[in-house]
Amino acid sequence: MKRKIWAVCLVLAAAAAAFLVLLRPGAPSGSAVLRLDGKAAETPLRLSEGADGLRVHITLDGTEIADLPFGEAHTVQVLQGSGDENTVLLTGSSVLMQHANCEGQDCVNMEEINRDNLETRVMSGMIICLPHRLSVEVR
Repeated sequence: MKRKIWAVCLVLAAAAAAFLVLLRPGAPSGSAVLRLDGKAAETPLRLSEGADGLRVHITLDGTEIADLPFGEAHTVQVLQGSGDENTVLLTGSSVLMQHANCEGQDCVNMEEINRDNLETRVMSGMIICLPHRLSVEVR
């Protein structure tokens, strides 16, 4: 029961914070550089289907910028014109936010997503960096 209450509180807090972040003046939109494994990549980035069908979707400002197979190892860097930076690490068996230069570091401290916890972790298959308006979802 405590876990469900905690999950509801976290979702409500995330929704409220997302609303406030979107309303902040001067929020940059659209000016981002995407790097895959250290090399510049076009957006939206779409790699071929993985064997099991699970995909990693990375979204910036509500627009999908990357769609990758879950079972492959990659490093995805999102460098925004505002100076916001995130690094998403796909290990082949899990996904996590490896680095972000936001103040709170909540996204970096979220539990990794893997096959075993996809349905049971508090945020299910999502990692969200609210200050940078970036989300990672495994589905």
